Amino acid sequence: MPTFSVILIEPRYEGNIGSVARVMKNFGFSELILVNPVKLGKEARAMAMHGIDILKNAKKFDNFSAVKEKFDFLIATTSIVGTDRNPLRTPIPLYDLKNALEVEGKIGLVFGRENYGLYNEEIEACDLLVSIPASEEYPTLNLSHSVAILLYEISRQRFENRKKRLKKLRRADLVEKKVLLEKFDSFVDSVHDREQDAKLAKKTFRQLIGRAFISGRESFTLIGLFRRARERIKK
Repeated sequence: MPTFSVILIEPRYEGNIGSVARVMKNFGFSELILVNPVKLGKEARAMAMHGIDILKNAKKFDNFSAVKEKFDFLIATTSIVGTDRNPLRTPIPLYDLKNALEVEGKIGLVFGRENYGLYNEEIEACDLLVSIPASEEYPTLNLSHSVAILLYEISRQRFENRKKRLKKLRRADLVEKKVLLEKFDSFVDSVHDREQDAKLAKKTFRQLIGRAFISGRESFTLIGLFRRARERIKK
């Protein structure tokens, strides 16, 4: 798994820095890097809340050049999408960040100045550019809000990858559903004498399974339940 760091380029307001530390704590990210930041004081500490340790351990650099050499992959952020004549500012949608999760090593999430964002040369130094979809009338988000949305998306995709490995979170596959329906049909045949009643019960259960999210673990549990119920009825 890659490790992620949040990099703030010349942040102007200490309250924003503290808020970024807080949302990083919310989503389980710990390394904050500040490039030529404003002086941090009481406001930053107050806004950080339980993320005060992230704020205290933040690494400071004088310029972006000194930072970029420490990362294997850099993701820049922008609210300004360029025209067809400006290919440099052509971001990818957030959901395509799943490819970044497959990169090994250190990944830096680069956020620009509150009043201007990132310069073109800073974007050019990064490997990827993303943009958060927002209103065309006012697309620029507060710094900490932008960080929160990006960290949420990374956390969500990490969770989706984790779901695929955990039976209790993974959606039941076709084989598991087929076995479940077979066990239910066998159970129904054991308790219903009338063919019409059995047919209706089977149809209802199929519709229920078809429109419901059922995990691999839930499928396994129900299969065992219907199998044991039929065995007891036989006795």
